[in-house]
Amino acid sequence: MELNLKPGHVLHTLTEEHKRILGFLDELEKTNPKNSGYLKELTDIAEHLVGAEPHHQREEKVLFPEIEKRGVFGPTEVMRREHEEFRPKKKEILELCQTVSKMDFNDFKKRLKETADFLVAMLREHISKENDILYPLALEVIPEEVVWQEMKKACDK
Repeated sequence: MELNLKPGHVLHTLTEEHKRILGFLDELEKTNPKNSGYLKELTDIAEHLVGAEPHHQREEKVLFPEIEKRGVFGPTEVMRREHEEFRPKKKEILELCQTVSKMDFNDFKKRLKETADFLVAMLREHISKENDILYPLALEVIPEEVVWQEMKKACDK
């Protein structure tokens, strides 16, 4: 769902970040390490996914509390729980890339595929829920422009 927000709005920024994360998930899905030549690319993708943590922190520390102040808890609780589920999966992919030289390559490929398949599916669905449900809900329950301006300042920190 397109929210038609101006650049700089908190939700515009978060949806743009979602586009980048989805791009990394596409790359992760396409990267099938047949040999160690793919490791640099795979490690870069994993670093970017782990590096998206500030995005989740801005949601958890700025956006979710504002929604909850208005008596809406269910969607934010689900999103927080999902953040907790995929954080270790992102780290696991990076750790696999960093320790592949110490493990059987077939074992590496199997564990990578399992973890990547889970992460790609879960994170795509999560982003869809945020874009299509949570963010429109936030616009509905937080109508005050001054609150969005304060949230932007908090996010920028």
